Amino acid sequence: MYIRSSLKKKSIIALSVYLTFFVAVLASITYFVVQSPIRTTLETNLDIKSELLAAEIKSPLDSASSTLGSLVAMAEGNTNIDIADTMLRRLFSPQGSIVVSGGIWPEPYSVDPDVRLASLFYNRSQSGEVDKIDLWNNPQSPGYDIEPWYTSVKHTAPDTVMWSEVYIDPYTHVQMITASSPYYLKGQFAGVVTVDLSLSDLVNYVNSRAQDHGLGIIILDGSRTVITEHNYRLSRDIYVSELAFGDFDWSIKAVNARKGVADQVFEIVTGIEIAIVPILLLCVMVGYYLINRYLINPVTQIARKAQESRLGGTIDMDYRSLDEIRSLIDNFNRKTMYLERERVKAQASTNAKTAFLATLSHEIRTPMNGVLGTAQLLLKTELTLEQRKHLKTLYDSGDHMMALLNEILDYSKIEQGRLELERVPFSLSSIIGSIHSIYHTLCVEKGLTFEVTSTVPKDRWYIGDKARLRQVLFNLINNAVKFTGQGSVQVHISECEIDGKNTLRMSVSDTGIGISSEAQKRIFKPFEQAESGTTRRYGGTGLGLAIVKQIAKAMHGDIHVHSAPGLGSTFEVTAELSQCEPQKTEAAIEREGNYQGLRVLIVEDNKTNTIIINAFMKKKGFATHSVENGELALKALDEQTYDLILMDNHMPVMDGVETITEIRKLANEKQHTLIFGCTADVFKETRKKMLGAGADFILAKPIDDRILNDALHQYSEKLFQFAAARVHS
Repeated sequence: MYIRSSLKKKSIIALSVYLTFFVAVLASITYFVVQSPIRTTLETNLDIKSELLAAEIKSPLDSASSTLGSLVAMAEGNTNIDIADTMLRRLFSPQGSIVVSGGIWPEPYSVDPDVRLASLFYNRSQSGEVDKIDLWNNPQSPGYDIEPWYTSVKHTAPDTVMWSEVYIDPYTHVQMITASSPYYLKGQFAGVVTVDLSLSDLVNYVNSRAQDHGLGIIILDGSRTVITEHNYRLSRDIYVSELAFGDFDWSIKAVNARKGVADQVFEIVTGIEIAIVPILLLCVMVGYYLINRYLINPVTQIARKAQESRLGGTIDMDYRSLDEIRSLIDNFNRKTMYLERERVKAQASTNAKTAFLATLSHEIRTPMNGVLGTAQLLLKTELTLEQRKHLKTLYDSGDHMMALLNEILDYSKIEQGRLELERVPFSLSSIIGSIHSIYHTLCVEKGLTFEVTSTVPKDRWYIGDKARLRQVLFNLINNAVKFTGQGSVQVHISECEIDGKNTLRMSVSDTGIGISSEAQKRIFKPFEQAESGTTRRYGGTGLGLAIVKQIAKAMHGDIHVHSAPGLGSTFEVTAELSQCEPQKTEAAIEREGNYQGLRVLIVEDNKTNTIIINAFMKKKGFATHSVENGELALKALDEQTYDLILMDNHMPVMDGVETITEIRKLANEKQHTLIFGCTADVFKETRKKMLGAGADFILAKPIDDRILNDALHQYSEKLFQFAAARVHS
């Protein structure tokens, strides 16, 4: 838009009369006579207010130190348990005190040689009741004597007081600080006493006082972490009053929130000038009117309208002057509408991508069910060695294709923040065993030396996501084998402690082609590989390392690479895992049951899948019947009793979820028929819907015959529920 008049020119004209008289006459007087002493006075006042606030903060914290001293005296007085219990309850009971908990923490075995932990810890609840907390005395816990608040004062001089940094209580979500002090019996260190202070009321009180005084404040603890901040805004040349106070090394910074020192000086000087030179008042008023009319008021309205339009609306105000403000309004509106259109497009693109991935998964898995299912069936027939070799190659190729699809779906989940980790017990040795069984043969065939070493005890069990941990190792070892033409691939697993957490460290080293330092910066990004020709030469999606990095971060760990071209690579991954007691495990059994005389209803709209599933079930001895949709399945179930229903999800007329829901609503014993969901849609939402509708188990396509056998064995009781009745009838 063409700007016909300039806002800058308007402001110059409006202020020219004011500046001509005011600057020439009073500038020197303001600076040399009035401004300097007033500024000094105002800054001194601000410093006094800061000191008063610091004293008001320090007072309750000092009283907490007195409480801590009382605890020390009580601990050193060898008071018996009953008296100590009464005294401690009284000590922590007063309402309004910022001391909400604390206690006495003797050295392990010092109270009773048979009892390691014997603390007396009390906490005042919100209702005012004082409770004794025995959680710290759990004999299975590592012990309170390793906590920082204990070790920081252990063997220090008597009367030493150590203050912790401010922290957020994990149960009450309130800011807290802990004070610790040692106590001694007969000159020997005997333990530690602590008090825990709730800073909630103190912070609210300080903010209220700052509000009353018109201050903007920020309070920092000894590590310069912000404890509270109220209306603390800095601007150019603003005066900041800063003061450190207390043994706990806190500090306070304060500014005038309503008006800065410079603003107050200006206001006072202006008042003096108006009193001395009344004629200048008219100039000020005229200047102010012009600025307000043509600058302040429009800018204020724009700011308000922009604030109201932050969710996508435009600025709608009556401003007719064709100057910079009109241009600002019009450009803002155009960009707002553009951004809104782009936001809608981006959201539509995200939704379309999610829908596309779901469709892609379903559409690829459906024909792959035919390919891999047929391969599994043929592998169980009489074949020549050459035929079996070619068929095994076909199955492995299809299985590799499914692995690539799963990588894409995995990264889609990660990208949408939907990566969820299981927390179940598992044995580390089972993962090491599967690594040996899979990769030893592959490396031998390729002429590589493969070695797995572990310093972790063989009977070690963890709580975590075994499948994701194995996925991390398999991805790294796959890459190592893929990019190594000669030499060796080595896997080393060990335990360590990082930030007090038990951590599993896994490294995979190879003597392969190596990675340049420039390429190392991008290999953990999705769809990126070290070199442009890597995909053509070695294959892959470029998602493996990106997925590994995200899984490691989800496990509170990380991944690092050390490599150079021609010298091989070492990838090191850490994952935070909790140890647990070994669990009883059952040996894996190849389950091939006899299901002669049982009936299965196959509900599937894809003919190829129907043929494959039909062949699977007949080979196991089932009598099969197939229908194309849920409506026909309900009719078939009305005419016949089936021992098992294999239910697809995406079907015309009536889908799987609707059909399962209707079956579970039947008013006869058929409502209890065993139902296996059999779907190519592997997204969690689909599985959840089918299980929620009443499916007993979900089989993912392509169907794995071993998983099907395990499921039939697992639900054998429900599978045979109608068979006995048919025999007797």
